[in-house]
Amino acid sequence: MIILLDIPNHKTLSFDVCDLQPLADLELQARRRLSGVVSLANTYITGRHGISADEVLSQSALPWLSLRRRILGGKGGFGSTLRAQGNRKKDNKPENYDNCRDLYGRRLKTLKDAKTIVEKVELDEKAREDAKERRRKKIKEGLAERPVKKYRFDDIEYEKESEMFKEAAKAAAHKSAKQEKEKEKSREPEPDKESAISMMVPLFNGDLDDLSSSSSSSESDNDEVGGDGNSSD
Repeated sequence: MIILLDIPNHKTLSFDVCDLQPLADLELQARRRLSGVVSLANTYITGRHGISADEVLSQSALPWLSLRRRILGGKGGFGSTLRAQGNRKKDNKPENYDNCRDLYGRRLKTLKDAKTIVEKVELDEKAREDAKERRRKKIKEGLAERPVKKYRFDDIEYEKESEMFKEAAKAAAHKSAKQEKEKEKSREPEPDKESAISMMVPLFNGDLDDLSSSSSSSESDNDEVGGDGNSSD
C-alpha cells in the first residue's frame, strides 16, 4: 500500500507500508528515513485539511497524510482573554455610519434621507387614495335607500296600561281645567244695584225736569193741531 506523507520541510515522501497496520508501519519507516533530516519529537500523523488519518486511509485509494508538530499550549485563560478583547472591540464599534460614503462617493445619510422621502411620498399617496375611497363609500351609502324598519309590539298588558294612563291623564286635565274656571268665577265680584243707579244718574246731569216739561209742551201742541183740523172741516 502506497502512502504519501507531507513533512515539515515542505516536502512530500512516498512510503510502501503493509495493509494490516498502515499507520504503525508508516511511523516506523518515517523515523528511520527522517531521523537525520527532521526532528520527530512531538510530532503526529494526521490527514490533510483537518481530516483524521483513519478516515483518509479508509476512503482513499492513494492516501495522502501529513506529519505535523505538536504546539505547546500556554497558560490557561487565553481564550477568555481573546473573547474579552473581541467584546471590547464590539463595544467601541461606531453605530453611526451616516458620514461614510459608498462606492460611488455618495454619503450614506443622503441615501437614507432620499429613501425616507420616497417612502413618505408613497405613504401619503396611499393615504390620499384611501381617504378618497372612504369618502366615495360614505357618499354611496348616504345616497342609497335605507330599508324601513318595522316594529311590532305584541305586549297586551303594556297596551292596556298605556290606554289607562292616557284616560287618567285626560281626566286629570279636564278636572284641572274645570277647577280653574270655577276659581275664576268665584274671584269675579257681583255687580251692585245702587252703584249701577249712581252710574246712570250723572248721564242726565239734572235735566230730568226739562225732559218732562218738553214732553208736556209737545203734547199740547199736538192737541192744538188736531182742533184746527176739525174746525176747518
